[in-house]
Amino acid sequence: MTLLVRMTQTTIATSAVVVSLVILALKLAAWWMTKSDAVLSDALESIVNVVASGMTLGAVRVAAKPPDAEHPYGHGRVEFVSAAVEGGMLVAAGAFILIHSVGALMRDAPAITETGWGLALVATGGVINLALAMALISTGRRTDSAALVADGVHVLSDSITTAAVIVGLVIIRFTGWTWVDPVIALALGCLLLSMGWRVAKSSVNRLIDRQDDGDIAKLTALLTSHLAEGSRTPTICSFHKVRCRHDGSMHWIDMHIRVPSEMSVAQSHDIATEIERSAIEALGGSGEATAHCEPCDRQGCLCACARTRSTSTS
Repeated sequence: MTLLVRMTQTTIATSAVVVSLVILALKLAAWWMTKSDAVLSDALESIVNVVASGMTLGAVRVAAKPPDAEHPYGHGRVEFVSAAVEGGMLVAAGAFILIHSVGALMRDAPAITETGWGLALVATGGVINLALAMALISTGRRTDSAALVADGVHVLSDSITTAAVIVGLVIIRFTGWTWVDPVIALALGCLLLSMGWRVAKSSVNRLIDRQDDGDIAKLTALLTSHLAEGSRTPTICSFHKVRCRHDGSMHWIDMHIRVPSEMSVAQSHDIATEIERSAIEALGGSGEATAHCEPCDRQGCLCACARTRSTSTS
């Protein structure tokens, strides 16, 4: 991982913590003014968001550490732990909101006050939240940071809930239908449960080394282009056992390639080195790749791999 990528991830994660605190203050003030269950639900999610943003900042800093004797594969998996915990927190917040909103529906609807100021504060927080979500998701995808993407999805869900709260406050302000408030809170609880489950499931899959189909497709396409009928050199006879782990922005790749049986160790090494370099580039340029060379015993291999021999000896 380059220094620029680390600085970018740390900067956006630090900004997320500061902005989340500001938004939480705005929503708590809005709830204090309106006494709205929907606004309370939105504020509760923002509390989770502050904690999650702090975890994301810590995860990004730890993940940026280089491999060491105790962690030879680096520290990238801490991002998946952070994302899984964040998903769990979303599920917990959603469950709490569901319980609270069902209770509110069974009680007499409370009076909603100061909807004008409440709308202004909630809307301000929503606009800031949306900008933060887009920045987190964009940076996370660009730098392959699972923690930043998870935090961005969380913040985006907060923006969606805020939009629903605004719609509810507008309806209440012009119609007086206070029952709309717990109904919107109930819908928001269901949304948080769904989003939290998806974030947690994705992170756990990465922790247990579920294969990334996108990465494997890129590696397969690359190796296919190095076959005799492909367009790239050096040429290999065939390949198999292509595997890849994806820890944060780091990729750990291993693969088996077959070369002509009479080829020297030095020639095989040169081909493997070039294939490894190309594989890392295909997945973003961060990580390590290992290509294990095997002798090819196919009939007609010498003819098929003529380009390989000529390239290696030139």
